[in-house]
Amino acid sequence: MTDDHIQTTVKTYDKTAKEYIVKVQKYAPEPEREKFISLVKPGGKILDAGCGSGRDANYFASKGFTVTGIDLSDTLLAYAGANAHVHATFKKMDLRAIKLDTSFDGIWACASLLHLTREEFVPVLRNFQHMIMPGGTLFLLLKEGTGDQFVTGGTIEGDTRFFTYYTRDEIKTSLEEAGFSVLNQLVWDQKDRHSERPHEMWISTFATTRK
Repeated sequence: MTDDHIQTTVKTYDKTAKEYIVKVQKYAPEPEREKFISLVKPGGKILDAGCGSGRDANYFASKGFTVTGIDLSDTLLAYAGANAHVHATFKKMDLRAIKLDTSFDGIWACASLLHLTREEFVPVLRNFQHMIMPGGTLFLLLKEGTGDQFVTGGTIEGDTRFFTYYTRDEIKTSLEEAGFSVLNQLVWDQKDRHSERPHEMWISTFATTRK
């Protein structure tokens, strides 16, 4: 596959940024954010991998963490930078080629790796394993299912984004292959959290590196 899946998805985020920022603000996975904070060393360094508008990065920064957010959408990054917390910085970077001279106590990948192909998934996880401190925490939020596809419509009507879907076992196997141990997995329906949203299942996964 070419980079069409990335280019199309990033173009959509750039085009719909204004509406998207408003909508996703209320869809923050609050239970997962609080659990993540409890697992990461107080005052530690966090990588928000696929930070979008900076919603979660700025939240973590407000809780005393030093946060680096990366994304490929110029429009979302511009918003994130303009509204950055003093302890949050944002950089344009491809998830598949992250180059940072920092080790992190936690990596937060919230609904970002689902835009990669299945073949790209484990190599990115392996890179995360090299970037995270021993005993550090990784969070993944992915859509439950099988296969992959371009989807038009969703958070913003008329958008087109690429999604890859995973099972719990597939995520666990991929993480173990990359050197992580799964701490906890939760499957949940987005409609249960936000009644105006359609039924769609998500998998929240917390993992750690081997100490």
